[in-house]
This record gives sequence, C-alpha cells and structure tokens, in this order.
Amino acid sequence: MSQDDLSSVVEFTNLVFRSSGLELTASAESGEEGPRVQVEGEDVALLLGHNAELLDALEYLGNRVSSRLSGEDARIVFDSGNYRARREKELRLMAEKAAEKVRSTRVPFSFDPMTANERRIIHLTLSEDASVRTESRGDGENRKLVIFPA
Repeated sequence: MSQDDLSSVVEFTNLVFRSSGLELTASAESGEEGPRVQVEGEDVALLLGHNAELLDALEYLGNRVSSRLSGEDARIVFDSGNYRARREKELRLMAEKAAEKVRSTRVPFSFDPMTANERRIIHLTLSEDASVRTESRGDGENRKLVIFPA
C-alpha cells in the first residue's frame, strides 16, 4: 500500500469524524505488522464502547476505501489507546480459562458472538492444546466459537 493511499484513508476517516460531530482525529503510522490508523480525541469512549463496534466499523470502511484506491486487499488496522493489544491479551486469557473449564468438566463451552478476528485469536491460542478443539458455529453477527473436549 502506498503512503498516498494510506493518507487518503486517514483523510476519509477524519471527514467521517467531522461530519458526525465526533471529537476524534485519525493519524497514520507504519509498523512492522503493516499500516495502522491511530484514533485519538475526547470521544474515544464512544469509539470503544460496545466491544469497539464503531472502531471495527471504521476499520472496515477504511479497508474498503483502501481497496478501491489501490485495487488490492491491504489490511489496515485501526486502533486507539492500544485497545487491540489489550483486547487480544484479554481474549487469550478468556480462551485459557474456558479451555481449563472444558478440560475439567468435559462440557463444551460457547462464547458469545464475536468478530472473525476475535474468533481467530482464540482458535490460534488453543491450536496447540491437544486436550481441546475449537469450532466456529452460526452465521453472520451470531457466529460463535465453541470449545470442545478432545
């Protein structure tokens, strides 16, 4: 992805913020894991509320804009205050606790519906654990991850 395309995504995101009246500002940064858009401002709590649904929606829109501009599928991660890293750590801990419960009770454990990226984190966390197996079930927004005893 070119720097110009990333700048266009940031401009688009800031236009969305201005148009909606949100006190937020997006800026671009390049990291080892690829391009990122950092969002800061007074309304960050709104952005991260309800499991960061608004942040996820902005990320989706930003990636759509990027795809249209570049003609390729580049993955831009949108973040605010290191939310993504904290959420990943939380999901890994949840996965370990749920797997422990499944091992001891031999009863499957089902998480509430979550995004594809969140399910992926749990699948990867438990992929090396031979005592349990994971499976995604359901459709669309109701897709859940279930942990079963092996």
